[in-house]
Amino acid sequence: MSSSILAAAAPAAGDGAPLWQLAVLTAFISAVAGGMASMSMAYRAGRAPRLRKLVGGVEALVGLPGWAAVPGFATIGCALMIITSATWDIGLHIDVGRDSGPLGTAAHYPLLFGLLGVFLMGILAIGLAPRERRKTSPVAINLPGLGLVPAAAVLLLAGSAFGMAAFPLDDLWHRLFGQDVTLWGPTHVMIIGGTISGGIGGALLLIEGALSAGVNPFAGGTGTKSRAARILPVLLAGIWLYFWTATMDEFNWGVPQYREVWQPMLLAFGAAQTFVIARLLIGKGGSFAALAVWLPVQVITSLVIGGPLKVTMPTTPLFIVEAVVVEAIGLTVLSRRPMSFGVAAGVGVGTIGFAANYLWTNIAYPLPWTPAIIAEGLPMAFVAALAGGALGAAMATALRGELLPGRRSLGVAALAVFTFIALGVNASITDRNPLTATLAVTNVRMGPTPNHDEPHKVGDVTVSLSDPSRAKDANWFYVLGWQGDGRYLNHLVQQPDGSWKTTQPVPLDGKWKTMVRLHKGRDMMTVAVRFPSDEAVGFPGIAVPTATPMQRDFMSDTKLLQIERKDDVPSWAWTTATIAVLSTNLLMVLLMGLVSTRLGRIRRSGQTVDTPNGLLVDGAEKALGALGLAHPAR
Repeated sequence: MSSSILAAAAPAAGDGAPLWQLAVLTAFISAVAGGMASMSMAYRAGRAPRLRKLVGGVEALVGLPGWAAVPGFATIGCALMIITSATWDIGLHIDVGRDSGPLGTAAHYPLLFGLLGVFLMGILAIGLAPRERRKTSPVAINLPGLGLVPAAAVLLLAGSAFGMAAFPLDDLWHRLFGQDVTLWGPTHVMIIGGTISGGIGGALLLIEGALSAGVNPFAGGTGTKSRAARILPVLLAGIWLYFWTATMDEFNWGVPQYREVWQPMLLAFGAAQTFVIARLLIGKGGSFAALAVWLPVQVITSLVIGGPLKVTMPTTPLFIVEAVVVEAIGLTVLSRRPMSFGVAAGVGVGTIGFAANYLWTNIAYPLPWTPAIIAEGLPMAFVAALAGGALGAAMATALRGELLPGRRSLGVAALAVFTFIALGVNASITDRNPLTATLAVTNVRMGPTPNHDEPHKVGDVTVSLSDPSRAKDANWFYVLGWQGDGRYLNHLVQQPDGSWKTTQPVPLDGKWKTMVRLHKGRDMMTVAVRFPSDEAVGFPGIAVPTATPMQRDFMSDTKLLQIERKDDVPSWAWTTATIAVLSTNLLMVLLMGLVSTRLGRIRRSGQTVDTPNGLLVDGAEKALGALGLAHPAR
């Protein structure tokens, strides 16, 4: 046992960070979290005067209870920092490869501070909870040793702890399994899941505070003191759009390591779920309001990454057509029946939305959809959109306190979630039938490569397949060069003799990992053109073929894209860890549903707590009115 621990303590350069980094990181997180916990305990004991002054000032400013406003708004800000810095970090991994640990790149610092910030707000949300029932949320949960705490604070703390734990665990994961340079690695999924759980927890905490103060943040209804709180469901919907966009970042960069059907499935499910929530909670124009919160920041982030940060710029989905579809359906009588509206919105998103995304990928994406996606991708998008619309309707009605009688809403939500899981399982099944490529590199010369001003060795690549039919009607068949301080992508063009050839010079030296990728149906495979040696992970390298044709067998996509992964680790260990992470994410979804249902009880009961009117109410109401988000007359 001790020898294993010592071995893990001195990893190879490709395995993990030096122990001093982990020690510093652990000490820093522990000290800051301990300080926040101490301050929160002092607040609950009637002390911490500066914190009390801050809470009172924010409460007077925004017209919401301070126990909700302070951690709620701060959480949303920190979650935005996480998503932005994580997007930057993904681009760095695509351009330069693995990092040296949790403090290995500049993008990790804002990512760390964002994760820590959300975690601290989870602690603070517990600490700020008033002890008196008349001052706290009517649906506060009585936790042993802590007393009454807002329901959404439990979700915020649980989600933030889940995401925060991923940061140090990521290094442990690399020590055990090697570095999995992919967005969907288990610890990376922890960060994504923790961020969305914490971010949604923060938004729900604000909604819980508004409802507790007798403020109706949703479209219509009675008991409304301030329409300014209508911005809260807009933030809630916007967070969901950030989440769904982040899950597809590898497709946005043109380096997906998963079957293409994931993309239409995620686009359809995410759009239907988000815009149904937005339309039902915000009312007319709600889908456009969610877009207004998300799209400008998304575009600016992409431009900054591709500009000042000098990283390959990602493409972004637009979701505009899907928003129009949902708003159009919302103008019909279906909007009065939430579940019917959710299903109808799913039909529109799964068909018209699919067509719009097909067009947009062919305009802007590095890997455009081809007719090969239609046979499987269209049905999956259609079913995913139905599930997303139904889940969105269930979440919205839970928050509005209008759940279907009995257990029908629970059944609908469960069916939607498990439909999504089933679609994901289907999308995850891949194959690799044997195939050999005959490669030739000609016209070798010095020329430009992406992100480089100085010339590099480049050449033209010709590919012939042992079974030419395998490239016919493929999802993609292209040459990828990555982690060479840039990203290269070029689609192969078929020649009169049946071979395939690049149309732009291919990078062949330096750190460039250059390969031919083929994806058709469930087949996902790669053949190397040129890979540099990597002593840190014991990879000998793969030489550039000469002008004389050379035969090479296609390999599993993952084998070449993740050369840092260790082969000597039992597959059951990886599978077990992956299932554990996905199960925890599923528990977070369940907790979101439970919290939303509890908040809906406030609407039904009409219970309120004491809170002053906010100074920003008038200005916020005018701004919302200018956006067409004023409360409709009832």
